[in-house]
Amino acid sequence: MNPSHEVNERVDIVPIFQANTAERDLCMPWKMRFRGQEIVFTVFGMRHPTTKGKRMIHVFEMSDGSNDYRIEFDAEHLSWTLASIVEGDSSGRYQ
Repeated sequence: MNPSHEVNERVDIVPIFQANTAERDLCMPWKMRFRGQEIVFTVFGMRHPTTKGKRMIHVFEMSDGSNDYRIEFDAEHLSWTLASIVEGDSSGRYQ
């Protein structure tokens, strides 16, 4: 059974830019607005670049300490998409 819930919805993201840090941490999502809720990320899992067709996509694995989120930044369209959620509890609030 796959624990992730596919979402694939555009979301509002507030990024944070950190000048004096490792290259992988220079820019990352800080918080997100999704379906009327504001989610603040407390854990940065990883970031990796990939492509969709000819477009560069930066994939971020983030957590708010309870749920895990896969967020994609489309560098050509300058848009953020919440790809999926893995819920850490049984609340089911995103279904």
